[in-house]
Amino acid sequence: MPTPKHVAIANALSAQTRELPVGTRLPSEKELATQFRVSRMTVRQALDALAADGRVERVPSSGTFVSRPTVAMGPNLTSFSEDMRARGLRPGARLIALQDVTASPEVAPDLSVETGSTVIRLERLRFADDDPMCLEETHLPARFQRVLDDADLEGSLHEVLAKAGTVIAAARRRVRAVPAPARDAQLLGLPEHAPALEIVDVFFDTNRRPVQRSRSRYRYDRYEVMSDLHRSANPPMETES
Repeated sequence: MPTPKHVAIANALSAQTRELPVGTRLPSEKELATQFRVSRMTVRQALDALAADGRVERVPSSGTFVSRPTVAMGPNLTSFSEDMRARGLRPGARLIALQDVTASPEVAPDLSVETGSTVIRLERLRFADDDPMCLEETHLPARFQRVLDDADLEGSLHEVLAKAGTVIAAARRRVRAVPAPARDAQLLGLPEHAPALEIVDVFFDTNRRPVQRSRSRYRYDRYEVMSDLHRSANPPMETES
């Protein structure tokens, strides 16, 4: 069965937008209709599909502009790589640092180690389709040193740990908005002092032992956190003041 024309056009434009800076104005519907030799209605269907995927933003009376899809972090336990793949994006990472450090008073309790003891610090810049998405600082107990020595740390760390026999089974998460430090903003392609979404995760194995503490600062314009909320079956009683 042949691909519908508007789908083929949407696929072609999607590939083009990946190579264009955010904010680039696309040709008008009339110009695109001429380029693809279709009606403006077909072009409009294609642009609507791209807008629904977050690839473009349609501004009335101004035109259609390149954007980047927002990634939503849901309530399920998934890795960064799994999140990106689930949304049709290609995950990637650039290793910035891998070193032994002393556990700070902030990190030590999350990893159940003594303050001042040796832990592994891993810093990576994470990508989605070659666009910087988050800057991730991870700490792990020293027992994982041998696992990391020969690992591909530009892929999924959770997959590396799973292959070595440590499966991530649970996590505790904290989310807040912070101003991105100048270095973080530069690496993420954000304006200086722009906001960032900071997510601190502590991951546990199947025996509830802490495995990893990660502090990730995400681009505010590319990431959001979504949760399903339910009212308690036994809500607290209201009292009159």
